[in-house]
Amino acid sequence: MPNLPISYTFTDFLHQSSHTPLCITFATLEITNHQNGQFLNQVERRQSRIVLQKIPQTGLAQMTVLDNLVFRFSFKFRLPLAAKCHNLEMRSLPRPLDRGRLCVDNEKLVLSFRINAPDPSLRVEVTQVYKDICKLEEFSAPLCGQTQ
Repeated sequence: MPNLPISYTFTDFLHQSSHTPLCITFATLEITNHQNGQFLNQVERRQSRIVLQKIPQTGLAQMTVLDNLVFRFSFKFRLPLAAKCHNLEMRSLPRPLDRGRLCVDNEKLVLSFRINAPDPSLRVEVTQVYKDICKLEEFSAPLCGQTQ
């Protein structure tokens, strides 16, 4: 598969008339965690997936993160207007996640969010950087071939 610009693939799919989910598999995912401004750890994964889906008649889309370190989660974001760099707010993040941002450019998709905790010293800032699309898969079955 040719190396498609991520921002173009992202925006092009979300502006199609179809509401079919798209599973995007990235060659690499780099997850970096910080706590209290100090580096905590970094993990690299291969063949990591997200699912994009447009929410009909709302001006919003939903992304499901399938290969997170702890749990699968989804969030909503407003539809980007053009195929360029995007810096969007994550909406409807599940607890304990908050302060989420989604940044997309030609070379990478970056998710950044905080794992909140009652004790501020236990809060963790997470950055997930996805690079190099290696597979695009539209589907109507459960997420990326998973069974329910």
